[in-house]
Amino acid sequence: MLEADLKNFFGSLDHAWMLKFVEHRVGDPRVITMIKRWLKAGVLEDGIIQVSDVGTPQGGSISVLLSNIYLHYVLDLWFEKVVKARLKGEAYLIRYIDDFIVCFQYHSDATRFHEVLKKRLGKFALTLESNKTRLIEFGRFATKHAREKGKKLETVYFLGFTHYCTRNRKGNFMVGRKTEKMRLRRSIIRLQATLREIRHAPIKEQVTVINSVLRGHYNYYGMAGNMKSLFRIYHRTEQYWRRMLSSRCSKGYVTWEKFNAIKSMFPLLRPKLSIPYTELKAYAML
Repeated sequence: MLEADLKNFFGSLDHAWMLKFVEHRVGDPRVITMIKRWLKAGVLEDGIIQVSDVGTPQGGSISVLLSNIYLHYVLDLWFEKVVKARLKGEAYLIRYIDDFIVCFQYHSDATRFHEVLKKRLGKFALTLESNKTRLIEFGRFATKHAREKGKKLETVYFLGFTHYCTRNRKGNFMVGRKTEKMRLRRSIIRLQATLREIRHAPIKEQVTVINSVLRGHYNYYGMAGNMKSLFRIYHRTEQYWRRMLSSRCSKGYVTWEKFNAIKSMFPLLRPKLSIPYTELKAYAML
C-alpha cells in the first residue's frame, strides 16, 4: 500500500494545464474567462495583493473544485486507464483532494508505481510530500509477516482516522479504525476552549452548545469500530464540564452526586455510530 500526500498542492497548480482540463469539459468561453480572471486575481495579504502565475488560493471559493478537476486528469484517470493495465495484480486508488492511498496486491507493483508517480506528477509541476509518503504492508498477511520479521505492525493515517489490521469475531481479517491521536487531542482542546467560553452561561444553554459540538464529532468519527474513541471524548468532556461548573460554585467544587443530578436534568449526548457495521460494507463499495 502507498500512502501519499502532495507538497504545497494548492500553490503548485499550473494555470495552463488547469485551463486545458476545464476546457475539455466546459465549452462556454464565458466560464473559462471567469476562471482565468479568478486565477489571476491574487491574494490580499497585509494590505498587499500577491499575484501568482501558479496555484489557487487555499480556502478560495472554488479552489477545491478546480483542484479535484486537476487531479482527476493528472492522477485518477491516468491510474485507471494507463497504470492498472500494466500491473500484475489488483490495485485501487482512494483519494480525497491531495491525500490519497493506493492499494496493490503485489509489492513489485507498488514499488514500480511509486517511481512512475514521481515522474507523472513532475510533468504537472507537482511533487510528493516526502514526510507523508511511504510504502507499507497492509492486509491479511501483514500481521503474520510483521511477527516473523520482529517488526511493529504499521498503520495508515487517512482523513483523521488510524486504519489498522485486526480480526473480527470469526477470526477473519478486517480493517480497524479509530480516531487519529492528533485529531482526538485537537478535538478535546477545542471542546475545552468552548467550555471555558460558556462557563458563565445558564446550564441549559451550556448543554445545547456542548451537545452540538459532540454531535458534529460523532457524525464524522462515528464509524463502526471507533466507539472507544468516541467514549473517550465523551468522558473528557464530562470531566472538564464538571471542572467548569465547580469553578463558579461557591464551595469551589461540585460533587459527583450533584453533577449526576445535573446530568439527569440536562443530559450530555452519548456516543452514537453514524455508520454502524451493517452499513459499513455499503459505504466501502461506493
